[in-house]
Amino acid sequence: MVTRARQAASVNEPAPPPPSKAKVNILVVDDDATKRFALRTILAPLDENVIEASSGADALRQLLRNEFAVVLLDVRMPIMDGFETAQLIRQRPRSELTPLIFVTALDEAETDMGRGYNLGAVDFVFAPVVPAIMRAKVTVFVELYRAQQELRRYRTQLETLVEERTIALTAINRELEAFSYSVSHDLRAPLVSFDGLSQTLLEKYGHQLDDQAKDYLKRMRDASERMTSVFDGLQMLFRLTSGEMRREEVDLSAVAGQVVDEMRAAYPDSKVEVDIAPGTTASGDKRLVRILLTNLINNAWKFSSLRSAPKITVGREMVDGEARIFVKDNGVGFDMIDSHRLFGAFQRLHSRNEFPGAGIGLATARRIVNRHGGRIWAEGAVGEGATFYFVL
Repeated sequence: MVTRARQAASVNEPAPPPPSKAKVNILVVDDDATKRFALRTILAPLDENVIEASSGADALRQLLRNEFAVVLLDVRMPIMDGFETAQLIRQRPRSELTPLIFVTALDEAETDMGRGYNLGAVDFVFAPVVPAIMRAKVTVFVELYRAQQELRRYRTQLETLVEERTIALTAINRELEAFSYSVSHDLRAPLVSFDGLSQTLLEKYGHQLDDQAKDYLKRMRDASERMTSVFDGLQMLFRLTSGEMRREEVDLSAVAGQVVDEMRAAYPDSKVEVDIAPGTTASGDKRLVRILLTNLINNAWKFSSLRSAPKITVGREMVDGEARIFVKDNGVGFDMIDSHRLFGAFQRLHSRNEFPGAGIGLATARRIVNRHGGRIWAEGAVGEGATFYFVL
């Protein structure tokens, strides 16, 4: 029974109050102590820190010591009136954006308002002051100040987080650079030596070996060449993650034409028809964009090579206001179910014997597009060719 009573009591207990907000400062500037007391009494329900200043000079001293959500400034003050005080407040960097509400007599409103707004006033309150109106106007700027403080806090946290992530990424990049060096020297060197020894063995002692032994040595050399191409591909990927990017307007049509000329020189017997749309440009790093187009055109060239009339098209199209560059071929294509594997490093949808290569070209293309903050994707069908799109 006691346990049940305790449980019932805990259920009926009121929820703990939310954490109280930190109080903000409100500055009341008036040479009349009675008016300052009246304004403090009006603002008391807001439960904020109301600080008083008896003159313009006193207000400036307070603004040096504290930060305020809003300043209530009497217009008619001796020595330094509210307008002169406002002008000096606006000249100080710390208070140049602090909201100023002028308090003035209703019969002087027409004279005061134009000058006040020119000096940066955000609002006017007319005497005799209506408490509800005064509290409502001050509350607006108090909540705005709190929101700004919260945004400032989030921005500081975000800057700290970005700095931490930058340090972590820098460390990771250094590890990748060290690994790349290891790949290019510590691992690649023995492989090159192995390949050289295999070649020497074939050249010097090939006549003493039977056909099966020669075939084994040839397979060993082919395997070492494949491994070397893998290491070269890894190094390419690592290099693409480092170095400074220099964006400029790149003539993609001209770059694609140069790539095609190189392909024709490398494969003089190939009869691939290439159609490049003139005047195609994009903003990007020229060196990386050239590597991107080289890999996409090389990919299209390779997978359309078995066609009787292979064709590649390089162009640009606008879709929903977005400029898309594409490289299209009429080659073997692919099943869209496997499209997620296309841009993975060393992923292959076809056998190496049918289409040789290290499987790094499309991964390189995606890395380049990602560095530009863009996106790349592919569409195709088995036996009907493929189209690779990218947006920089």
